[in-house]
Amino acid sequence: MRAAAIAPARFPRAVVPALLLSGLGALGVSSLAIDARVAAAAPAAGATKPAAGASIHLLPKAWQLSTYSFDGRLESAVGVVTFEAPPDYQKSFAFWTDRMKGTHRTEMIQILTTTREAAGEGLLPFHRQVARYDLEMNDRGGSMEAGPPVTNAVQSLVWEGNFDAWGNVADIKEVSGPEDRSEVDRLSFGMLNSLFPRLDGPRDLRPGESFTETSRIPMPSRLAIRGLEDLAVRMTRVFTLREVRGQEAVFDVAVTDEIDPATASKEPRTLCVLKGTGKGEAIFNLEEGAFTSARMPASITIDIEAPLRRLPSQPEGQDPGTAKNHIEMTLALSGKVVVARLFPDKSTPMTAPPAAATTRKGN
Repeated sequence: MRAAAIAPARFPRAVVPALLLSGLGALGVSSLAIDARVAAAAPAAGATKPAAGASIHLLPKAWQLSTYSFDGRLESAVGVVTFEAPPDYQKSFAFWTDRMKGTHRTEMIQILTTTREAAGEGLLPFHRQVARYDLEMNDRGGSMEAGPPVTNAVQSLVWEGNFDAWGNVADIKEVSGPEDRSEVDRLSFGMLNSLFPRLDGPRDLRPGESFTETSRIPMPSRLAIRGLEDLAVRMTRVFTLREVRGQEAVFDVAVTDEIDPATASKEPRTLCVLKGTGKGEAIFNLEEGAFTSARMPASITIDIEAPLRRLPSQPEGQDPGTAKNHIEMTLALSGKVVVARLFPDKSTPMTAPPAAATTRKGN
């Protein structure tokens, strides 16, 4: 997902530079906000556990002639920021690290997905568009909001695609969007695409049993440092069945994040190390056959080392060395889905192809 230019008069550039200007170029770690401390979840009133030895049957479904309304929220905050740099670079690094500290950022989005009748080869066509978008930022006590150019640009995004028989996106393409995408790539709401896990068929789980999903998600913001422009995050999540609340199967989620090794820098003396951990919750609605709610908070540290740019005052051929930045931040993804069957007499779930109708157990 992408968006367009932010009106300068209403909202400053939404990137947080770190190793930069006189040195490495802008490090675009989006300033985001959340308190990632999550108390251990106590069983809710009315929650039950299946009888000893009993398992829960998770049957994912893709509903025809229905609308999926997704409300997503991405929050984060930058806390500790430190640097190591030669004397000639101290002033500029101090300026930008001070700008980063204490910044908060919130992105909120509503996406509507409307399904049609099932097509051939076990596919369910869908139309997807952004209904609402909002971006708020708190910079050391001052609140700012994105202007109409940003919200209008995001709301112009439209996709067409297909679900498979289990409600997973089989293919998708953007069919409408803003002409100017220079600022959209700085936004982070695309990370919400990975909020819910992918189920490739029915699955039986007993309380305490788990399944693991590993996926690639984008960095909170693209790093404008040679060798680090294409970094991605490898997110590993362990979903452990905790309890059942009526039609809801409730999972504890353990999250770990790291740089995807396939995207690591190959430039000399250029390195980025990211470590993230968190605990959250996800809910699978047994009747709807889909994950309908999740929250995934995490505490993240980012360490970067890269060569500095030579200053005009430095002799030709001089190697200015490298600098380091250490950033501590919190990041949280959350969202809910509501399924509405527009034509109750026709809004039936797809029938899975016989070859795919297998049931897996927890791992």
